[in-house]
Amino acid sequence: MPEPALIGGRFEVLRRLGSGGMGEVYEALDTALDRRVAVKLIRSALLSDESGARFAREARALARIDHPNVVTVYEAGVQDDVPYLVMELLEGVGLQQLLRERGPQDEATVRAVAAGVCRALAAVHEAGMVHRDVKPSNIQLTRTGRVALHDFGIAQQHDSTAVTHTGIVVGTPAYLAPEQIRGAPSGRQSDMYALGSCVFEMLTGAPPFAAESVHALMFRIAQEPAPRLHGSTGIPDDLADLVEALLRKDPAQRPDAQAVIALLHCPADADELVAAAVTGELRERAVESFAAPPEVVFDDFLVSGEPSAAVEQEAREVPSWHLPQPGRPLALSSSTRGHILRAMSPEAAEARQREAVNLVLRGSLEEAVQLLSVVAEVWRTIHGPDHPATLTCTYWQGVCLARLGAAGEAVTKFSTVSAAAHRALTQQKLARIASGAEPHPVDER
Repeated sequence: MPEPALIGGRFEVLRRLGSGGMGEVYEALDTALDRRVAVKLIRSALLSDESGARFAREARALARIDHPNVVTVYEAGVQDDVPYLVMELLEGVGLQQLLRERGPQDEATVRAVAAGVCRALAAVHEAGMVHRDVKPSNIQLTRTGRVALHDFGIAQQHDSTAVTHTGIVVGTPAYLAPEQIRGAPSGRQSDMYALGSCVFEMLTGAPPFAAESVHALMFRIAQEPAPRLHGSTGIPDDLADLVEALLRKDPAQRPDAQAVIALLHCPADADELVAAAVTGELRERAVESFAAPPEVVFDDFLVSGEPSAAVEQEAREVPSWHLPQPGRPLALSSSTRGHILRAMSPEAAEARQREAVNLVLRGSLEEAVQLLSVVAEVWRTIHGPDHPATLTCTYWQGVCLARLGAAGEAVTKFSTVSAAAHRALTQQKLARIASGAEPHPVDER
């Protein structure tokens, strides 16, 4: 399906965010309300009566639930026979991405995230719905510390029959409950099993079962007892007991969402823990993305050979958090660099840079990091490291790093700003002396 430019007559597509099980998700600007949203459309190849009905179920399921731990749906519609769903844009980091990049989480953060997911499930179940696809990629963590469950594309009413034909399993194999694999209708306790798999993965870095093939994986889930966590380093006994209870083969023996919330003993500073995990991931990504060879900045923010007071204050006000050394600097391949340059004209790069600056000012730092890295590479390749466009972009990289808490890296950027300004002013002075517009210091003596 070609990427749309405008959806529903008012949602201007900004970029593609990714794909779900059945749809493409875009970031868009709601031109009527001047806010950024996420818009999900069914892929053309998947359009059918069943997929349309499934999409409508997602809209109805979300519309019935008003809870801070569940993504908010704004509206639904159809464009050119393609259904779309408009939702709030969740900025931050997906749990799957966090686990992939940073591995197992500390037990306090695990309790905080699991409690947020569990509250979402309690709301879903109270609304008479079953999510049926709880997994890390459907759990979003935001920089404000919010935990949000999303992607209700295969949700169903608790008392409904299976959506697909008998024997066809719906969901992601690694997080399916044994009864789902056997083809039985999903219930609330199936969601609780999936939550148990997510908690297991947050504690260990991997889901409880793995195999070389999907069939082998499903056999293990259906037949083998889940691995025990008791005695594992850093995993308290109460969390090990909870995971064991959630992963029981018999659905009737699993605790429900409200019981799990009580058993989790969620920390009082849960929001701060989640926000710290998200910010730490974004900060590390920013450090890696901006780990290119040092460049210099000289723009209207500098009036002398020293950083402006605003620049120094920006660096001082961020927390002095410890930063691990980046494991790998950003290195674009020649083919990728060529693709970027062919796809982005100087005019487009200017527009993207303005967009990135606005993202920084609005606090959308994850997107700003990605955009600034690409634009800086474009400017360096087209104009070289000392061009004003390249230098301005690097300044904003420093601002972004500062706001993410990467104080050391931000100060380094701002120091190169100072050096660039000093060199530029020195070169200007020498040029004026050479032209006779300014006397030579020796002549003045």
